[in-house]
Amino acid sequence: MAGLYIHIPFCKKRCSYCSFISYEHKAHLIRRYLDAIKKEARIVSNLDLLDGLTFDTLYIGGGTPSLIPPRQLAKLMDYLFSVLPMATNRQIEMTLECNPESVTRDLIETAKDVGVNRISLGVQDLTKEGLTLLGRIHSTDHVNKAAEIVRSAGIGNLSVDLIYCLPGQDPDWLIKTLNRILTLTPSHISAYELSLEPDTPLWRLHKKKRIKLPDDELRYLLTKRLEDYLGSQGFFQYEISNFAKTGFQCRHNKNYWRCGDYLGLGCSAVSYLHGKRDFNTKKLETYIKMLDNGKRPVVESEHLEEEKRFREAFVIGLRMTQGINAKELEKRFGVDPFYYYSSLLEKMKRNGVMKLDKASGTIRLTERGRDVSNFVLGYFV
Repeated sequence: MAGLYIHIPFCKKRCSYCSFISYEHKAHLIRRYLDAIKKEARIVSNLDLLDGLTFDTLYIGGGTPSLIPPRQLAKLMDYLFSVLPMATNRQIEMTLECNPESVTRDLIETAKDVGVNRISLGVQDLTKEGLTLLGRIHSTDHVNKAAEIVRSAGIGNLSVDLIYCLPGQDPDWLIKTLNRILTLTPSHISAYELSLEPDTPLWRLHKKKRIKLPDDELRYLLTKRLEDYLGSQGFFQYEISNFAKTGFQCRHNKNYWRCGDYLGLGCSAVSYLHGKRDFNTKKLETYIKMLDNGKRPVVESEHLEEEKRFREAFVIGLRMTQGINAKELEKRFGVDPFYYYSSLLEKMKRNGVMKLDKASGTIRLTERGRDVSNFVLGYFV
């Protein structure tokens, strides 16, 4: 099985923290862009890359996918299901990312009709100061209305994105946002620490010392408060930044963390198929033009040797709280992690950041290890 990702790079306004590939004031190109995605899907469908694969998850991300006109979304989904090896609607997890201000009843009902059964709502914060800081253009009213539309359409799997460790944030601010998020009755919450990416507005403010991120002590306190609070509300932390009610873990993302195969369609999309990684052009007009000329928009490729694939699967898999199963990795790559990383694993165990269970073959980060995961995982790359 494999995952299919569709990138929609259009936004009404770029947020102050965003470094993803997205374009403002380009909505007039949406129809041509979706036609280009169809052309890319048709080209890929005729290649050996998809041999033996069936897509059982589909994720439409961005950007702001909820800017797609409902009729165009329906046409795109119909086409993809006609040319690509998709699982049946009842077996596939289909996610549509939405920004609250662009959610309409027509869009969500159309999405449900074409098989979307999971909505990921980009909330990020639910206080006026947080939304202003992050450059979000929605209000709390937009969020409440969007969640009501999703519920009334009968889509029961609602995921909410949250950004925390904001400049000036304290535990009371965080809990206020979490309380408001829970009134939306989500089944899944993704909570990410704010990361200041180069050349974003927030990065420039930080560089000028006009804002200050929480220090390590406060960052730790906010993280623990978030994890404990969500745990008390029935959300299980199954990955460093992801929490779900029972039965609502994101299958598409779990495929990434297990280094499974996936196909990316669209501007800046990445594919990982049979050990080969392909990178599409990041330039919107170039992407459309290449496909108008019948060319696949790949501008860079990387062939991963078996050992590199093993190391990547090991590191990414440790982001999940259940860790990795050494026996499964040895079966996939012919390498025993306990032998390959023997002295390093023992060192990490002594330092209290990893737990090893050779009997079951489990290797995972401890709670302390998750708190410093970037530092720990850097040793295994």
